[in-house]
Amino acid sequence: MSSLPLRSILTDGKLVGDNFHDWYRTLRIVLMHEKLIDMIDKPPMHEPINNDDVDAVGSYKKYLEDLMSSKCLMLASMSSELQRQHKDMGNIIAHLKKMYGAQSRTARYQLSKTLFRSMLNVNAQVGPHILKMISLMEQLEKLG
Repeated sequence: MSSLPLRSILTDGKLVGDNFHDWYRTLRIVLMHEKLIDMIDKPPMHEPINNDDVDAVGSYKKYLEDLMSSKCLMLASMSSELQRQHKDMGNIIAHLKKMYGAQSRTARYQLSKTLFRSMLNVNAQVGPHILKMISLMEQLEKLG
């Protein structure tokens, strides 16, 4: 089921912290390809109460295997420090969103503020000003 070239995208863009949104977008693409996207999109499945229900037990075992595969993909695509922090954690994505989501909000705010306060000075050239504005907009787009 796995495609090594697609998984290599994650190792090329390892999560180091400040690139969370790019990493998360790439992770979602790989998980979609691996048919594991439900592991981060849907709430966790609970162990069946009745162990006599063969279908429920089988689907729960499949869920645990898929959960382990997605966790391994996530951990393999992180820096070694983040791997150590998250290796025993249950919901890695929720924790990472808490850690890095606020940073991107602040960065977006600062970039937006700079963009909206940018003014072309009298007798200044238009070209450099436009390039600065485009750069700010591209940075905002990267932050989502």
